[in-house]
Amino acid sequence: MKTPIAFQLLRILSPAELNQLELFLSSPAFNRRPEMARLLAWWRENRHETLDKEKVFRQVEPGKTYLSRDWYLLLSRFAKLVEGFIVWQELQEDGLDKYPFLLRSLRRRRKARLFRRSMAQARALLDNHGQHTAHLLYQAYDLEQEYYDYIASHNRQAPTNLQAMNDRLDEFFIAEKLKQACLAHSRRIASQEAYDIHFLEAVEQQLQSRPALLAVPAIQVYHACYRAVVRGGDKRAFQNLRQAMAAHRQGFPKQEIRDLYLLAINYCIRALNRGAEGFALEAFTLYEQSLEQGYLMEDGHIPESTFGNIVSLGLKLQRFDWVEQFIRERARFLRPEFQESLPSYAAAKLAYEQGRLTAALQLLATVDARQPFLYFGAKTLQLKAFYELGEWDALDSLLESLRVYLQRHPDLGYHREHYLLLAQFARRLLQLAPTDREGKTALRKEVEAAITFREREWFLRQLE
Repeated sequence: MKTPIAFQLLRILSPAELNQLELFLSSPAFNRRPEMARLLAWWRENRHETLDKEKVFRQVEPGKTYLSRDWYLLLSRFAKLVEGFIVWQELQEDGLDKYPFLLRSLRRRRKARLFRRSMAQARALLDNHGQHTAHLLYQAYDLEQEYYDYIASHNRQAPTNLQAMNDRLDEFFIAEKLKQACLAHSRRIASQEAYDIHFLEAVEQQLQSRPALLAVPAIQVYHACYRAVVRGGDKRAFQNLRQAMAAHRQGFPKQEIRDLYLLAINYCIRALNRGAEGFALEAFTLYEQSLEQGYLMEDGHIPESTFGNIVSLGLKLQRFDWVEQFIRERARFLRPEFQESLPSYAAAKLAYEQGRLTAALQLLATVDARQPFLYFGAKTLQLKAFYELGEWDALDSLLESLRVYLQRHPDLGYHREHYLLLAQFARRLLQLAPTDREGKTALRKEVEAAITFREREWFLRQLE
């Protein structure tokens, strides 16, 4: 039986919020139907039991005969009340959100003195908000719009704030467009999703002709991100992004600044893949800052890809003690299904980089590699260890299993091309005779030409 919408809404509320909802339902200002409070009390007491509609109805509506239509009407009314409570709660969280509604009401009631007083309060709250989000720019526009309607409704001959209203709208539009361009780029990297974000050329032209707009923190930060990350700017563009983030990061919600940090890190990773080794330290520093500030958590967990990237960068920089401590202290923040396999894989990578090849293979034997990224990571590490230990039969068997896996999984996106190259280059490396200089030279040229091949350095070392 499908859970009613009303009860689905209750499940998203915390115990403290449920207590507040109880007070909300007991207030005649919000609710005058006592059965609503009884329904909430029933749900809190029996939420884990199988739902018996007639039994619940009789308990909530004592003395009434159960009818299906009355049951669904009860649930519908209750759901609307819970939705109203959630909206009311959100309005309490951000004091600015209530002002457009208040100002609109005062204007319609023609209470000029109260309107001006509330407008002054709203503008003071806006000036002292301390936030730099595009949403706040929209709130500023919304207030100016209410003020324009107030002036126009009182005296159509009086000068208006139309210019200020238009300026606030421009600021919101430009900041939001740049933000959406950055988010679209992030989604394209993570999930291969493609989006068309329009008017970006017009936005760039406006910023060139009106450079004062770059003084708006949201525009400054997202323009720097757009120029560096989305447009693939040079090192100077990246430094502009770092400076903008450092100057204004306290003014953004954690989710937004987290996205900005991940985009900046992605810039570093791409630069690393192109051979710009200096960006390893930049990316590592960004990850360290993100960890300290708590920006990397998603629903209380560190994403698996983030955990793996931090380990890889730490090992690249030979921060072995730091990596060991990170694995030990942060493994508990992974999602439960990865709290054993991913730390074991990370510890195997650490052992390999420290030259403890046998220990690395022993740790890899404990990795439950059902996820593709763990499977390929473990196979890559085993491939290196087997080759360096001279375990040719084991390496031959591994390459065959890798070939079969790739054949059975054609839907791996751009990762498939990398691992096809890995298998191909490894097979040729395995078949090369020690004295085959021409074969080594040919393979070296192909590996060097594969710029985005992530194991290029290892192969070139073996060919030396």
